Amino acid sequence: MSTRRRSVLKAAGSLTILAAAGGVWRCVDAGVFGAGSGPAFAPWDDWRAGMNDGPLALVRAAILAASPQNSQPWRFRVSPTRIELHADPLRSLGASDPFLREMHLALGCALENMLLAARAQGFAAEVELAAGRIDGSVPPAPVVVLSLRRAEPVYTPLATAIPLRHTNRGPYDMGRSLSPETLSAIDALVPDIDGVRLVLFTDTEQRAAFGAEVLGAAEAILGDAVMLAAQDVWFRGEWSAVQAERDGLIPDAAGIPGLETAILKFLPRAESGVRGDRWLRQLREVQVPATPAFGLIAVRDLYDRAQALRAGRAWQRLHLWAASRGLALQPVNAPLERVDRERQLGVEPVTSRRLAGFTGDPAWQPTFAFRAGYPLQPAAASPRRPVEWVLLGA
Repeated sequence: MSTRRRSVLKAAGSLTILAAAGGVWRCVDAGVFGAGSGPAFAPWDDWRAGMNDGPLALVRAAILAASPQNSQPWRFRVSPTRIELHADPLRSLGASDPFLREMHLALGCALENMLLAARAQGFAAEVELAAGRIDGSVPPAPVVVLSLRRAEPVYTPLATAIPLRHTNRGPYDMGRSLSPETLSAIDALVPDIDGVRLVLFTDTEQRAAFGAEVLGAAEAILGDAVMLAAQDVWFRGEWSAVQAERDGLIPDAAGIPGLETAILKFLPRAESGVRGDRWLRQLREVQVPATPAFGLIAVRDLYDRAQALRAGRAWQRLHLWAASRGLALQPVNAPLERVDRERQLGVEPVTSRRLAGFTGDPAWQPTFAFRAGYPLQPAAASPRRPVEWVLLGA
């Protein structure tokens, strides 16, 4: 009997014992029966209901964008003809993102959603990106400014997919490869985003090599107490915390089978080391081997602010397109986080050197990594903070 099957049977037995001991109340309190419900998940539906809100509808779309650890590091100042997108200094990932590179990727994701929503809402948007270097400090000025004017509405499949996009951390179908037509369509999604390059790996040897890089980086993170603690801040194991904070990583979106998810939610919060071991096991046993394709988004300068924003736009666009086509995507950014951490510590950039071999051109520096395939199980929605929480005063 496999280790995975034994763990499932053990979990089932534990659930039976706990339920027999009067654990039904605990199941309700832990949100075992409430996945995807409550105010923490309302913005996914509110986006549809707020389509007549003018510029505010763009913000409703923006808050559904991807972000590392579901940190949602954005704030907005809105007027009838202008939207400012600001970085939120209180939502840093610490040692996991010491230079705020991933924060800027998330802001680029929010920008892409706003641009797509703007077209659907009948706005033409002129984009101004802040220049400068990403150095770990949050600029007081807006990172992005959108100037809006009225135009004819343009509806696209990508805009329609905004409330459908969720990260799928489960296994992908290894019996169904990505066709050449699909790979060509993915390649065609980013050429018009200046200074961004996409690299895909579907060959068995390439996938094995990159998968080993992901696992090695994850092991390094588990061995770095500061990085592990920084990630632990964003774990929301208690249902009350999910509904109160409306951000972070939750068991329902971890990509594990429903019964195991129920057990995780039922049991008391585990120590960070235990959760880290569970993350590594999920990577090693499910995510890396059950991946038909890996991909990298690369830029010319890893710490150029505008290039990071554009790379974020590329990721959001890819993910929306995948959602519209029944494909699943998941970030696997442990190697990129180790690149930042090694730079912060001033040690040899071993991870950066290894990653350089995957782009085929040392002038292109990877800034985002992901896995892609057809899902074997649906993805769960993640919590979202409402618009009112992220608006700045006039």
